[in-house]
Amino acid sequence: MVDMPLSTNAVTNETIVRFARKVSHDLNNFSTVVRTYSELLLSDLPPDSPTYADVAEIQRAAESMVQYLQRVTRFARAGSMKRTPIGADAGIQDAVALFGASVPARPVQLEATSGATIQADAIWWRDVVLELLQNAHDAAPAGSPILVRTARDGEHMIVAVEDHGPGFPADVADVATEPLVSGKAGVRGAGMGLAIVGAFVGALNGSMTAERHDDRTVVTLRLPAS
Repeated sequence: MVDMPLSTNAVTNETIVRFARKVSHDLNNFSTVVRTYSELLLSDLPPDSPTYADVAEIQRAAESMVQYLQRVTRFARAGSMKRTPIGADAGIQDAVALFGASVPARPVQLEATSGATIQADAIWWRDVVLELLQNAHDAAPAGSPILVRTARDGEHMIVAVEDHGPGFPADVADVATEPLVSGKAGVRGAGMGLAIVGAFVGALNGSMTAERHDDRTVVTLRLPAS
């Protein structure tokens, strides 16, 4: 089992937090301009135009930038998350449903029976589970299932996400929750997914581990619960 140190620098250093928010805000404004003008261009171009596909690609890139900036902002704001009592299992069920709708080819088995309540933001919690599912999906062979389980352990709840991927490389495991660190091959990913998870778990004073069992990798969250 590998304990995954949770990065807290980006959520406790107020200067870095303000910088991340400012940069995300400004870049989001720029990407909005790009999306708006690309939409106008597409509306004026016939689909068979030689430049239609190029403009459509520009639009997709701008939309991807917006999604990435939303993740950066979420990471930067983890320390100031507004917390209310939420049903943890219900948030996981919502995340699995959303993931299944976007990636129907990946089977997900859900065993959410903890009945736990955690102090967190419901949307953030759902998005954290989505990040874990996406991480498992990116790592696992096509068509293999992802298993999500929850359980109670005294005053904590356990969330385990299991996939059939290769696990974390030795040189990545200790820093996997740092922003811009990725264990994916080539250019896949931008290293924010587990950073967001780690920031959330750290804000709740929880812990995160990764284990390798035969042909399975299990990422486990341990969170204070009632």
